Amino acid sequence: MKRTTGDISQGPVKKKRWDCLSEQEKRLLRCNKNKVNKIKKPGLHCDVIKWMDEEAQRQGVTERGRHGFIVFDEIKIQERLQLRSDFEIVGLVDLGEFYQSMRSLQTGGVPKAEMATHVFQLAFQGCEGFFFPFAWFPITDIQPINIFLHHWDSVFYLTEHRFFPHACLCEGSQANRDFIMGHFKFSPEYAIMNKFTVDNMYDSSSKYSFIMDPPRTIEKLRNNLEKSSLRGTDRSLKFNGKHILWSHLKEAYLHDKTNARAPVTSCKIGDSHFQLTPATRMRNHLAADIFSDDMLELLYNYQEFKRDQKGDDDSMGLTREYLFAANLFVKIFADTKPIRTMEDQRIMELDAMLHWFLDWREDVMGSENQTPKERNKAYISDKLHLDLCSMALGYKSYVHTITTQFPGRGPVSASTNLVALENMFGCIRASDGSNANPTVLQYGSSVNGYIRCCSLKIRNENASRK
Repeated sequence: MKRTTGDISQGPVKKKRWDCLSEQEKRLLRCNKNKVNKIKKPGLHCDVIKWMDEEAQRQGVTERGRHGFIVFDEIKIQERLQLRSDFEIVGLVDLGEFYQSMRSLQTGGVPKAEMATHVFQLAFQGCEGFFFPFAWFPITDIQPINIFLHHWDSVFYLTEHRFFPHACLCEGSQANRDFIMGHFKFSPEYAIMNKFTVDNMYDSSSKYSFIMDPPRTIEKLRNNLEKSSLRGTDRSLKFNGKHILWSHLKEAYLHDKTNARAPVTSCKIGDSHFQLTPATRMRNHLAADIFSDDMLELLYNYQEFKRDQKGDDDSMGLTREYLFAANLFVKIFADTKPIRTMEDQRIMELDAMLHWFLDWREDVMGSENQTPKERNKAYISDKLHLDLCSMALGYKSYVHTITTQFPGRGPVSASTNLVALENMFGCIRASDGSNANPTVLQYGSSVNGYIRCCSLKIRNENASRK
């Protein structure tokens, strides 16, 4: 009988592979072999937080580097039931024991399984760049109450292991917005008055802020402007009697493209910025380009042309002001220099631009010559208004907290976003080959692999990279 491959003992093969490893690789494997199982399973586990603490110590993260914020977001997964090696079924919604107890009360004790469609991921991001995804949960549509519970549980366990989150940062979905507003009696005015900041539940001496993701908020500023037209069904932005229109940008671009001897459009602006599809609307850099210095120059040049040729003094003045305000937001949250004091020019500019939007809203809402429907169209959407205030006021409060604890060493604006988490999602999708949506089993293993790969530090003579 022919001997099959499965009959061959794997012991010598594994020993040979072990002998081929360097001492550094052996130490890393010994260090991690008992830590990887928990992160593969959904939930918030103390063992993972301990691993995070050890990893921070190994990387030499300073005391300041242990202060930062929590980020969370969702990723699409395959709807599939699978069996673990320990015969545990995975692929169902798993939000912890409290969630299961509440579901039992709702269904009268009758168990009801739900297939997971997304994963809710939480991660910690420190002031000095330390990033660690410490908990994840298979979900369908996550409710604000579940975000609240898992978020504040995370704050508690992180604080217990000497990590100090002073803010949370998320994108502006309705569930996230409701989660934030639940801290402020669901009142936008109360949230703005308190600067989107509350007392930390687990440290009464510290403040805790809520920040909407700046790149996504800037993207929504572009989307609201794109919908604005003279006969717009959604938006017809207007301030001080003057219109703010998307057509102003498009006309300026086409004029420059067809008439200028040396078009400004050769820099960044192109057809893709105006011929938007559902996919390209999600590209943050296209929105940032629309609010760039190049676009402001296009508008200025076109206004000069209209003044000379048609006697049009300044019909696009408010559109330029809108772009200028968004342009400052883009520059502030792309700046890689730390904000060291609250007197920093960028903080003052952030305040000034936010007040421009608040003055605009006050002007529109106080207009007696417009119907309620016309007033709603004349200003950006209520959701975007809330996101904008959270982005500016929440970030300002976060800067104040960090600079108070570490004078002269504030956070970097360019790192205050979801980019690190989105990059992790990209790595997880890439690790599964042609399939962009992992299963629950694949996701857990991929998160583990991502953490282990990020912990490797490669040195090559005088060059060092992580």
